[in-house]
Amino acid sequence: MPSYMVDSVRQPFTATGIVDAVMEWEESPEGKRRPSKDKQARNEDTGMPLWQVEVLYVQTSFGRRSTVTAKVQVEAQEEPKLRPLGPVGFEGLQVEVRINRAGGFAEYWSAEGLLTAPREAQKPAGEKAA
Repeated sequence: MPSYMVDSVRQPFTATGIVDAVMEWEESPEGKRRPSKDKQARNEDTGMPLWQVEVLYVQTSFGRRSTVTAKVQVEAQEEPKLRPLGPVGFEGLQVEVRINRAGGFAEYWSAEGLLTAPREAQKPAGEKAA
């Protein structure tokens, strides 16, 4: 599936303040896979715990702007503490686009880490200054 690198300065994100641990998948006695209730997933290469940071961003589709909510998977030793409705930036941000069971598109966001101080985003081309 296609994967795209994204510059989180040019595509600004707003943190909702919601951060969840990513849980490992496990086999149930019935042979089904489900998230573990007590074992947090870790990056296979670094061993760091994985977290999902919920963000908001504006997208334009067919000339119409709308707000999108997404979860960005990021590794961090401790749970990231983000200011609700404050800016958030990412290092090594990418999005993978897949086709879901319903035949639509699904986005899967991941990043290498959080930026400690997100920089001010540039205005998109054609947008007027406030």
